[in-house]
Amino acid sequence: MNMFYGFLTTLLISFGLSGDIPYATIQRGMETNDAHALVQLGKDKILLQVPGSDGAYPLAQAEMILQSFFQKNPRGTFVFRYKNTKSADGAGTVIGSYVCKGSSYRSTFQFRSGKYETKLESIGIVKE
Repeated sequence: MNMFYGFLTTLLISFGLSGDIPYATIQRGMETNDAHALVQLGKDKILLQVPGSDGAYPLAQAEMILQSFFQKNPRGTFVFRYKNTKSADGAGTVIGSYVCKGSSYRSTFQFRSGKYETKLESIGIVKE
């Protein structure tokens, strides 16, 4: 019986962790300029604000716009400034700094929890 409870607890914990904010993916995506990895955290559309573009885009178009930003600002460093835990309504915010070629960009990622998973809602990259 204890084995059953252990299995059930492990199963519930693994489902609970699937909705967490993917900090490691954000860190890796920003540092390696992997627009695809970042955009794939979204659902259908992402609200995107980068220098030169501002709007709601389908994932494929958002990936192209973000990749263009990374081509102009390659291989910077990324440091988290703020990580909040999800609020009662399932929202979460991550703020960091992307520094490249002497320029610093405040990077904001907004997440919203769905029924089964947490999805990226918006990305904002603004020069500081």
